Amino acid sequence: MPCKSVIFVEDSLYLDAINYRQMSGRAGRRGQDLIGSVYFYNIPQPKVERLIRANVPKLKGQFPLSITLILRLMLLGAKADDIADAEAKSFSVLKHSLLTFNQPKKLHMLKLYFLFSLQFLIGEGYLDQNGIPQGFAGLVSHLHYHEPSNFMFVNFLVKGLFHKICKPIPSKKKGDWKQFSENVMTDLVLILANLFGRRILQLKNKTMGPFKQSTVILEDLPEDFVAAAVEYNKNVQQIFGSFLLSVAKLADMEQEMQLPLSKTTFSGVEHWESSFASRLMACNKEIEAISPFAALSGNTNNDLLDSCKVDSILLHTIGVHMHNIPVFYMKRFDHKGRELPYNAYALDFYKHGSLDAITDDNKINRGEAYNLLRDFSLTISAISVSVCELCENEYDDVVLAFKQLNRSYREKFVSIPY
Repeated sequence: MPCKSVIFVEDSLYLDAINYRQMSGRAGRRGQDLIGSVYFYNIPQPKVERLIRANVPKLKGQFPLSITLILRLMLLGAKADDIADAEAKSFSVLKHSLLTFNQPKKLHMLKLYFLFSLQFLIGEGYLDQNGIPQGFAGLVSHLHYHEPSNFMFVNFLVKGLFHKICKPIPSKKKGDWKQFSENVMTDLVLILANLFGRRILQLKNKTMGPFKQSTVILEDLPEDFVAAAVEYNKNVQQIFGSFLLSVAKLADMEQEMQLPLSKTTFSGVEHWESSFASRLMACNKEIEAISPFAALSGNTNNDLLDSCKVDSILLHTIGVHMHNIPVFYMKRFDHKGRELPYNAYALDFYKHGSLDAITDDNKINRGEAYNLLRDFSLTISAISVSVCELCENEYDDVVLAFKQLNRSYREKFVSIPY
């Protein structure tokens, strides 16, 4: 908050130009002080001079769009009472991003991303041909912070995979309320944990265990779910691979032809006099969207269909990264190619209901574990309510199974002692 004087009392590694400007700008209260004072105490004079003279770093905008955001904007336009106001707000989000400030090419790139996103949403059934939201659009939008897991969940639901799992216990009496076994509930939590409870397990020691109550390492999705995920990813990579090829024309090739540190360029004609350079660059393959450096390793446009390679081979001045493509990565790997296991905290808690075990075995701070479990429980609740509202048959096995899971998981969570 504003004050009359700001005092820097000691040197710090975090005392840089931008933090200095932020803090010193608090000196001087409007309507009370004509000037504000800034004092330095026990800070070397050369550093003080550097801080005062240093330029503020340039602000750069981030990629502002996601598939779910676009779907939410379409929902806003379709459901709003004031259509004109909704359209104005939507266009403001799309047109006035910091990323596109004085960069018309970036604006054109966002327009292309919007069009390819619409193609994806229409193809997956979230929008009709007129752009009106339908089906599970509301559920996906509600779980927007879990993209792309929200799309993957609906994909599993539409393919009927949950109906294969949610088989009720046979009842001897006609008209009894359907009940589901504990195995069914555990399978549902396992699938949901792979979608909405994805947290990398921090392996601090070479050997882990033995554990008191938790399994700790999350099991993989069932085989039929994996097959459905692979099919979904293939479709996404085809659509957004075409998007990357389209936006490659917007790249700044002058920068692409520069070495990243020395800024030495090799785009001039004089470099072709070298037989070595000519041999390296002589290539009949399609590499229009590939970084010249990545092309030397044999990468081509077809490699953009593998979203894991996008960050390392795409022309970097385009400004698109792999997280902008809604591919569901079932496994994660470190820089050495080793698989990183997921923490089974959500499934373990359902099995034993002990927050202490999550803290001791799963190695998650108690407060953080509580928040993670609360979010997971709320996600189950949102899914249960949405599935019930969207399904015409209120006695559908999947609807009833998620209702039972919601009650069971909620009861375990609220029983956590403070």
